[in-house]
Amino acid sequence: MKFIHTSDWHIGKIVNEFHMTEDQEIALNELFNIIEEEKPNALVIAGDLYDRSVAPVEAIELLNKVLNKIIIDLNTPVIAIAGNHDSGERLEFAKALVRNKGLYIEGIFNGEINKVTLEDEYGPVNFYLIPYVDPPVVREIYGYETIKDHDKAMKAMIERIKEKMNKSERNVVIAHGYVTYMTDKVEEKGGLSTSDSERPLSIGGSELINAGYFEDFNYTALGHLHGPQRVGSEKIRYAGSLLKYSFSEVKQRKGVTIVNMDKYGDIDIELRNIPMRRDFRIIKGELNSLIDPSVYREGNREDYIKVILTDEGEVLEPMAKLRAIYPNIMELSREVTKGNEETKVSKERNYKNKSKMDLFKDFYMDITGRECDDKRQQVMEKIIEEVEKGGE
Repeated sequence: MKFIHTSDWHIGKIVNEFHMTEDQEIALNELFNIIEEEKPNALVIAGDLYDRSVAPVEAIELLNKVLNKIIIDLNTPVIAIAGNHDSGERLEFAKALVRNKGLYIEGIFNGEINKVTLEDEYGPVNFYLIPYVDPPVVREIYGYETIKDHDKAMKAMIERIKEKMNKSERNVVIAHGYVTYMTDKVEEKGGLSTSDSERPLSIGGSELINAGYFEDFNYTALGHLHGPQRVGSEKIRYAGSLLKYSFSEVKQRKGVTIVNMDKYGDIDIELRNIPMRRDFRIIKGELNSLIDPSVYREGNREDYIKVILTDEGEVLEPMAKLRAIYPNIMELSREVTKGNEETKVSKERNYKNKSKMDLFKDFYMDITGRECDDKRQQVMEKIIEEVEKGGE
């Protein structure tokens, strides 16, 4: 059994006011070439097909075109789940109808974990689809008062799968979240490689899920983290995002994971890169140096650029001068040194590095002159979660 694992397409995403849809379409055309070359039994998408719950028209049109191409023209079934950015209700619209055409989408969690079974020459391979779901929803459906975080919610769902799972067959699970063996390192995201473009899954509570719950599966296809990486072993993997969506991802190599599973359920992994129309790059130096022809000819001038200026004095119209050379500049900042740590740029950086909850607590202190108590923090946590769910 061969399948391609991908995730976090975020179709319709806007990064620093730049619409990424055209770049996404070009990357997805590269995915078509990989599918045509590899001829997999299925394409697995582990959540976040869209960037927000109410996707723009051009994003919906692109996803429709892509799925039609893969399922009809390339004759490849698609198995997908909703991520935390998706609207499960919208994503699985008419799922009973399209299922007969080879599109298997699970968007809404209703208590039962549905599976898709595909056959190869060695027999069945079962794909269990766990769409992203908030812990309170799982608690209400199962009636377990102990479910108060993502870890307990996932444990309950995996236990429900194992009640009926045939361990003599080959089994794959598809999920979306922070999965790690290092669940005690909450502040470090459990040792996972994370990115600035990943939306938090909870405010004020643990997001981490124990990877040990997935050990009985032959492969776990994960979504949410934008950097391709394994969790403990190759059996549990993040495919990473389709493209780079922040400057914290400049060193990441984007692509898809090709999973080959033999008759015993043992797997072999191959990572295939997807060429990008424009890369994300950070360049640093004095303004006159950066606009010098001998410098700006290095690399693609059309890339998405973050510029860090090292000039000590005032600089006249730096953005206009830089954009004449690099048309897709997304960010411009000044290097922070000991002499200017309290400048406006430094304060802005501190502001960007704080969570929404920390910003609210700072605001509350500035307005009232006292610390925000736990009750008010809980109210604000719920408000922030609701806003996060709504997208940008």
